[in-house]
Amino acid sequence: PLLEAMAGAFCGTGRWFVCALCTLLVDARPGFVASVPNGHNVPGHRGLGHANPSGQGALNQFGKDFQAAGKKWTAALCKKDSDRDGRTNGEELGDPRCVWKKAVLSDASGKKEQSAPEITSGITHPGIPDGILGTLRA
Repeated sequence: PLLEAMAGAFCGTGRWFVCALCTLLVDARPGFVASVPNGHNVPGHRGLGHANPSGQGALNQFGKDFQAAGKKWTAALCKKDSDRDGRTNGEELGDPRCVWKKAVLSDASGKKEQSAPEITSGITHPGIPDGILGTLRA
């Protein structure tokens, strides 16, 4: 009601604004970046699985591979080279041994504990080819 009232004040009839806002909120999936190692640490990209760096629209190959993996970080997804640049997704995201796990419940209190990926610097995008080899293969 408050949001609708505010929207009505700015837009005349607030219903279309609320619907548009809800669509944007549902379309954006920032939680998925927490499903891969260093997902928040990829330079210049909020939408890791999308062609658009802002994270909307068509999926890049990494996004398609992530979706095919059930939207989970799996050993197969980790070992795959989605962008065909010669480095596995795990190498690009700091999990070269494919051992990283998404946050799990640490105790009966329900508190989640997230272990850091093996490597946290030099992270590259698994959906965008890096270097000369990536340029030639893309």
